[in-house]
Amino acid sequence: MSLPETATAGRLHDLFAEAGARWIDVPVLHPADPFLETAGEDVRRRMFVTEGPRGERLALRPDFTIPVCLHHLAGGRIPMRYWYEGLVFRRHERGTPERLETGYEDIGRIDRVSADAEALALALAGVKAVAGGPVRVRLGDIGLFAALLAALGLPEPWRRRLRRSFGLRDLMAANLDRLASPRDRARADLDPALSAAAERQDRAAVIDLIAARLADEGYVEGAGRTAAEIADRFLDQRALAETRLEPETLAALRSFLSLDADLRDAADRVAGFASGAGVDLGESLATFAARNEAIAGLVNGSRIGFEAAFGRPLDYYTGIVFEIAAANDDRPRAGGGRYDRLMQMLGAPEPVPAIGFAIRLDDVPGACQ
Repeated sequence: MSLPETATAGRLHDLFAEAGARWIDVPVLHPADPFLETAGEDVRRRMFVTEGPRGERLALRPDFTIPVCLHHLAGGRIPMRYWYEGLVFRRHERGTPERLETGYEDIGRIDRVSADAEALALALAGVKAVAGGPVRVRLGDIGLFAALLAALGLPEPWRRRLRRSFGLRDLMAANLDRLASPRDRARADLDPALSAAAERQDRAAVIDLIAARLADEGYVEGAGRTAAEIADRFLDQRALAETRLEPETLAALRSFLSLDADLRDAADRVAGFASGAGVDLGESLATFAARNEAIAGLVNGSRIGFEAAFGRPLDYYTGIVFEIAAANDDRPRAGGGRYDRLMQMLGAPEPVPAIGFAIRLDDVPGACQ
């Protein structure tokens, strides 16, 4: 595999090599399903999908992270760091759908705090190498938010919905408003036995009742959703419709999402919030504080701010997320985050720690292939 022959790659090669990353080249055309199943709605709606000669779904690569993870998965479980450069293809509101990117993935390293801090420091160094001038950094942490949802005792369907709206301010506001609304009344036409089973959260009984109804209606196995799939969706929708949070719980959620602090003060601010709200964020808060300290030890002279409501529109993130922008640019130059569950979503037998980032190169002088 040959290295890219661009001026940008020359500027960044030493940075990635010093970080212990090896160059990887991945195909432009990939099976579409791994992207469709793991990347999230924002990526799915912007992908270019076509059909292969045997009817299989194929996609022009919309990002590098999933192909790199699949490559790593095929090669075993040895921790490895990779870097790459090439075109990605996504529909955008402005400009060409072809974007030149470079990036870095650190897969399998157990020391998450060090890996997070080093990835952010490397992304900052890369942005400064290609953009120059001062930069600003936005940090968020979906792991902290997930810990808060668990500490507040929200039902699992609502935890999933709120995690998926993390970083999407309008959607998050709409979901919180829905949680504040009165409970929906039970449907009058619902089978009483089904309603009673759902009320006591008896999943097995709900499945049996739905299976019996499907059999009465002449359902053919394999022709649609199974009874278990229908039951799970029914129970989720019922929980979403009927859950109403107490005012103090909603206030805690909104208070957390309003937190905005300099990196140096962020851990104290979050700890103060947790104490005031009477919630225990557990190991997530300790990791957050340790990571901020590690970042501060590696990065100097850059403005780094923590925004509790900040996220990035990818379903597989599990911890720190970040974006880096040049001071004179209204678009992020780089973005990344921790994605410990992606490898398992792609077929690994257990979660694999991983973090990475991509740097946008499409308008960098000399960055052409």
